[in-house]
Amino acid sequence: MSFNNIRSKSPIQNGFTIVELLIVVVVIAILAAITIVSYNGITGRANDSAAKASAVSVQKKAELYASDGPTGQYPMLYTNLTTAASNTPYYLSGVNFTTNPATNPTSDNGKTTVKFVTCGIGSTTAQPTTILALASATGNIISYYNYLAGSGVQTINIGQVTGTVGGGYTIGCPTA
Repeated sequence: MSFNNIRSKSPIQNGFTIVELLIVVVVIAILAAITIVSYNGITGRANDSAAKASAVSVQKKAELYASDGPTGQYPMLYTNLTTAASNTPYYLSGVNFTTNPATNPTSDNGKTTVKFVTCGIGSTTAQPTTILALASATGNIISYYNYLAGSGVQTINIGQVTGTVGGGYTIGCPTA
């Protein structure tokens, strides 16, 4: 029996060439890259929405505190919202605040952490430079991490945070 007879009796083996396999792998890699880029964009928008929702929650509670709270003005400290009785409309939970008012939220903690700054007037017409110098609160600045830009913060101002009130009392927003 010759080699040609054996070859003609065996079934013909068909398969993919290396070029065809390479094309399939390249197409799969391109689809994976598109998916990863889309996922990162979706994650950034979701994180930004979570951060903004935390800030808006603080904003609403601070505005409720100003209208229904015990002092009739904006909260002097974030603890006015977090230590309030849980049955009050301005009670706030689920949001963290930066422990140092001079520190902004970061990408690591920014989804649930906001910076809370009180603006107000002092006991004299001079602009207050420290939190202890505030005699009354005229507003608050709430800052949250900007995930869409990848750095920095966005702010929400409530009440009056600049200018003068009353008999020429200058508003200040001290962070120390």
